[in-house]
Amino acid sequence: MSCLALLTYDQALERLLHAVRPLAAERLPLTDASGRTLAVDLIAPYPLPPFDQSLMDGFAICSADTTLATAQQPVCLTLGHTLTAGETLQQPLAPHQAIRIMTGASLPARADAVIKLEDSEVDGQRLLIRTPLPPGLHIQKRGAEIRRHTVIVRAGERLTPQRIGCALSLGIDSAEVTRLPRLALVAPGDELLPPGAPLQPGKKWCSNLYALELRAQALGVESRNLGIVADTLDALLATLQQGLQGDVVVILGSSGRGVHDFASRALDHMGAEILFQGVAMSPGRSITVAQYQHTLVCGLPGSPWAAFVGFEAFVAPAIRALLGQPRLRPLRATLTTSVPVRRGVTHLLPARLQPGPSGWQVAPLHDLLDLARSESHTLGLIIVPPHRRYLPQGCHVQVRTL
Repeated sequence: MSCLALLTYDQALERLLHAVRPLAAERLPLTDASGRTLAVDLIAPYPLPPFDQSLMDGFAICSADTTLATAQQPVCLTLGHTLTAGETLQQPLAPHQAIRIMTGASLPARADAVIKLEDSEVDGQRLLIRTPLPPGLHIQKRGAEIRRHTVIVRAGERLTPQRIGCALSLGIDSAEVTRLPRLALVAPGDELLPPGAPLQPGKKWCSNLYALELRAQALGVESRNLGIVADTLDALLATLQQGLQGDVVVILGSSGRGVHDFASRALDHMGAEILFQGVAMSPGRSITVAQYQHTLVCGLPGSPWAAFVGFEAFVAPAIRALLGQPRLRPLRATLTTSVPVRRGVTHLLPARLQPGPSGWQVAPLHDLLDLARSESHTLGLIIVPPHRRYLPQGCHVQVRTL
């Protein structure tokens, strides 16, 4: 099949995402929801802080009582009750009265300023003020941090410890989160060895099955490793049945058209609806995506490099869609080296991003070792449209961050 007969990468991605719907929601305590995706906006039921509070240990006063204060003729305020954090005074501050107050305590009515303890001059039961104090001094007003009815976390965003802490400070103790997608992975291949197996002639260790399982978990899914299976149609069909109760199945290898490439035949045998078979992209021309009932089935190349790109190009966006997360939009970056490419296909080039003097800079990665050594940086995929055949150093490119 020629590239002209294949879907472009953009067309294939749109077709996949059109078939995906966000999963149902479930309510969880916030303390059990770290890393989960919010299904419904979290809205502040109260302001934060919920009252005017003191930012210092000192004395709460009414600033209007200090307007006539001078160094030679200080204003004398009568000392009243001591107010600690957690206490409140029902009666307002009396005229020409001051109360001792602790950091975080609620200010009584009429009080609108706090003089720090170390700046205070106390004479018996009197507080001497020798300069007018402005309203709002050392006070945090009600709602200064968060106003009531503010959206604090939006649907589609992940609940981080910081977001959870913010919600808990507002009295929110639970949230509606999207159910975790269930993803299964299987790797057909008589030549594949599991980790730790002795090396045998003509065989190689399987890596992408395990690396992509961990990547899926990092994206927020429940993953199930169905293991390595023999290169037969019956073996693949039997194993696929174990994963079809979930939301996504990833077949690593067997997506081509060779004698031992059984993914397409397995999907036909199951009666799955083929969304697309083959994409005009590099790497990943053989990628196949189908839908069986409510399960998305993605056949990726067996090469670890191509499987990594295919997973990030199609499976990761599908997971985000299942979770109700917004689509990641490419960012603009400056290429640090020239890149020759082949026209007629979309190239997805793994790359390393780093900030530069005038924006993001991006450097293509060339192999798995280069990728592994770059994971302390921000990683992305350079998206090279099919009409380009050469990208000069210094040109601007579109990059989808990972």
